[in-house]
Amino acid sequence: MTVIWFDRKEKMFKRTTPSPLFWGKEAELIPFSAKPGEETPHRLMLKGASAGPLIGILISKSKKAISGDRDFFIAIQQALQEKQGGLSFLFSLADISAHITGVFWDVKQEKWHRAMFPLPDVVYNRIRKREEESGEDFHRFTTLLRQKRIPFFNPHFLNKYDVYEKLKQDPAIAGFLPETALISDEDSLHAFLLTHKDVYIKPAARSQGYGIRRIVEGPCETWTFYTPQSARLPASFSDVWQEIGLLAEKETYIVQETVPTLLLDGRKYDYRVHVHYDGTGYRVTGIGVRVARPGGMTTHTAKGGETLVLSSREKTEIEKKLAPLISACGNALAESYGFFGEFTADIAPGNEDSFYLFELNAKPMSFDEPEIETAKTQKLADLFYAVTGFLAK
Repeated sequence: MTVIWFDRKEKMFKRTTPSPLFWGKEAELIPFSAKPGEETPHRLMLKGASAGPLIGILISKSKKAISGDRDFFIAIQQALQEKQGGLSFLFSLADISAHITGVFWDVKQEKWHRAMFPLPDVVYNRIRKREEESGEDFHRFTTLLRQKRIPFFNPHFLNKYDVYEKLKQDPAIAGFLPETALISDEDSLHAFLLTHKDVYIKPAARSQGYGIRRIVEGPCETWTFYTPQSARLPASFSDVWQEIGLLAEKETYIVQETVPTLLLDGRKYDYRVHVHYDGTGYRVTGIGVRVARPGGMTTHTAKGGETLVLSSREKTEIEKKLAPLISACGNALAESYGFFGEFTADIAPGNEDSFYLFELNAKPMSFDEPEIETAKTQKLADLFYAVTGFLAK
């Protein structure tokens, strides 16, 4: 372990030991200063003459200095300092030049400071806008990371249909997937409806229940059309397509069969599972239970869902049952898209100990359960050490 100091006047980090000390992927020399002055110490691990790990957290550009979950970012830096040492900083694509201008959390002062950083040892992707990941700046930066062999996760947002197509190729996963199709034209949607009778309509590139619809067969080939706020009287398929077709013109939508999941007091519920990579494989970090409001279409708390507390025994039993599926999903994601250090899975229980996998998410949101949030942060810190090679002796 070693200590470097942040000079608040010069807005740069310095070492106080005469021996050369380097940091960042390209081993940039940390300037020497015999006297700390108005500086704050930060603990780092040592790997030869290199100090670290230096963790870059890529966020969306914003008028505010920080875009995203500030408490989560603060917790990451606190975990690093409480464990073995390390420094994390936030930056956007607009902050990259010869050096990176970023902001970091000063644990001692409990303040954010702006400073210049070299290329980090690892980059953690927390960009909030899909369109940023399709831009030239993002592709240029990720190309640089590959050239420099800098670990980068998670690679990008996921598309529901693309993920479905990848996962159904894996025999260990395929049996857990509700049948899903892309809404491409009126005839194919009509055929899917006639086959399954009860379906959900979802945007392929959205999350948290945004834009969800449900269509259920009625008498004489009429259909009842549900939104989270209302249910419409049975209508012809032409009437249904008039609305769905307009939605599908604006963005990609999928249709998914409604599956017989278990109910809790007549309400839908599912498991929101946080998963991390521990250096050898994918493991469950924590499981939260979400219950839809009475008559609700989605379990997301932002759409009226509620949390349910599980006992330790229940959590252990569910985690054991889900472990093979979770491991297979993590491996499939990594094989298809690149390294995922974490992800979440939306899974619902079915009859006779079966499960249905609805969705995988590359950018986990915060959990309402404090113990899961704490575990998530601790596992991330451990992962940063593992992928950068800064391991305790």
